[in-house]
Amino acid sequence: MIPENSSSATAPSGTPCTSGGGQHFTPQGSRWVFRRNCSLSPKQLLQWYLSLCAITLVIATGFLLAGFWIVLPFAGIELLLVGTAFVIYARHAADYEMIELQPNQLILVMADGTKLTQLEWSPQWAKLSYNGKYKAPLLFSHRGQQVKMGKFIAEKDKSALHRELKAALARAACAV
Repeated sequence: MIPENSSSATAPSGTPCTSGGGQHFTPQGSRWVFRRNCSLSPKQLLQWYLSLCAITLVIATGFLLAGFWIVLPFAGIELLLVGTAFVIYARHAADYEMIELQPNQLILVMADGTKLTQLEWSPQWAKLSYNGKYKAPLLFSHRGQQVKMGKFIAEKDKSALHRELKAALARAACAV
């Protein structure tokens, strides 16, 4: 995983937090954003649904004019059910998780439907764990509070991301 706006700096030699001359390492901030894999945005979905409605109603009106009035109510029921399914889909199409790591601040953002959760923690007290099992989340903990992240991360990428985040968290904790 490549973080957004990541710095190419690495920790200097010596102790994990200081270089040989005793200078403190201060990394730039990094941001990781994970989004749901959706083929259509909510706006595209609305456009597609409206075109489906137009085509269906034109066909149903044709049947109505031919004397088959029963087609129109079934077309309406069909459009209502498809519209309901699309609304459920669209509510979660823009879901995401974001991890932003600054030298003195860890920000975790989770957007799930209409619910937006943002936590701001100190990287010195934050811990990250991952047990490596299938469908296991990345678990951030901070002073007794725990947050599960990683719903939108491919299973094959989680262990590499865990190592990357753990190293970045250690560098950010040392920067203060």
